[in-house]
Amino acid sequence: MRGKLLIISAVAVSCAVFFASSLRKNNLSKNVEPPPETIEEPSPYKKYGYNIDEALSKYKNALKNTNTQKVKIYCIGESNTRGEYSSDEVNKSWVGIMKSSLQNKYGNAGEGFISVYEGALPSGTNPRWTLGEGWSVSGAKNTIVSNVGGFGGCFATSAKNASPATLVFTGTDLDLLYSKVTDGGTATVTIDGAEVGTINCLGETTSFSHRVSYSGLSNTKHTLIITPNATASIYIEGAIALSSTTGIQVDKIAISSKGASYFNALSQKKSWDTLAEPNLVLLSFGLNEAANDVPVEDFKANMIDLVTYWQERGSNVCLIPNQKPADTWTTNWAAYVASMYEIADTYNTGIIDIYKAYFEDYTEAQKQGLFGMGANDYSGGSGTNTGHPSDKGYKYIGEVVYNNIQ
Repeated sequence: MRGKLLIISAVAVSCAVFFASSLRKNNLSKNVEPPPETIEEPSPYKKYGYNIDEALSKYKNALKNTNTQKVKIYCIGESNTRGEYSSDEVNKSWVGIMKSSLQNKYGNAGEGFISVYEGALPSGTNPRWTLGEGWSVSGAKNTIVSNVGGFGGCFATSAKNASPATLVFTGTDLDLLYSKVTDGGTATVTIDGAEVGTINCLGETTSFSHRVSYSGLSNTKHTLIITPNATASIYIEGAIALSSTTGIQVDKIAISSKGASYFNALSQKKSWDTLAEPNLVLLSFGLNEAANDVPVEDFKANMIDLVTYWQERGSNVCLIPNQKPADTWTTNWAAYVASMYEIADTYNTGIIDIYKAYFEDYTEAQKQGLFGMGANDYSGGSGTNTGHPSDKGYKYIGEVVYNNIQ
């Protein structure tokens, strides 16, 4: 009898558990709604992108594998690309803002190309190159033509002076780029006070972007010093600082007052040929052509030459029309922008339209604090500089570009 009671009790308990479980399920299905699906809102900045997914498909696919490979981006342009009138051209230019965001997301492959052009800029720009007494930078003049060669479009010469050129950089590897000429000399190179070798700038003909590499450094800040032999001149183009073989590398190739024609020189392209093609090239020109009344069709032809050169190298290309300056600069900016859309449609490039992002209107952008008030004033207020953004303006451009190419 006791055994039968135990069996009956077990069955009763089982039924009770089943009934309670069924009741809970029924209550859930009737009274509890499943959590809503999370839908990621697209960035409002994407509306300024045109033909991005198709034209940049190769680059976008490479981004998916930055944990195993390096993705390189070249930013080629003039003073806006340089970050003129920002308070820190390395970090607060639009290239610096874009670069920081990309490296935070996909990995930091290093500082990239550091043009010797920084050595010709005032100390307020926080240049990483310091050039000694007697040095000069060819290609830094305010002209949109007459490219002098070199990977970044310029080189520095010691002019038979023994004073050093100094670079402060961060990274584990450094490629020093220099030119050779028929009257070139030699120089001693040290890193953090230790001699690491010499360079020889003597050549039978003029040639660009010779390279010497230094590796095995700690991933910290270092000081490179190049001390020339005063009997002849040396010619330095810049350096490429790296810290990883994976992640994002951004190389800024930008000189004030230049146009697209400047970088179409054969000597320039021969310099670019010395290194592997980047995954993506961002081209930003037109303001200097517009200010100098260069016909739109001439500007368009020079842009096409740059676009096709990089596409033939295997790179994706994206054009970046700049913001509209004041009418005292040009009244024809819309026509230059329209020509870039024509290039995009014909040659399958992307566009990130800063002209549109700046309201297609100088006065409105000025009211929003996107232009600086004057030289060395980075407050972001509206004011007297009619062509270049403030820190606030550059940050905005960098965010627009980043959100379209990430």
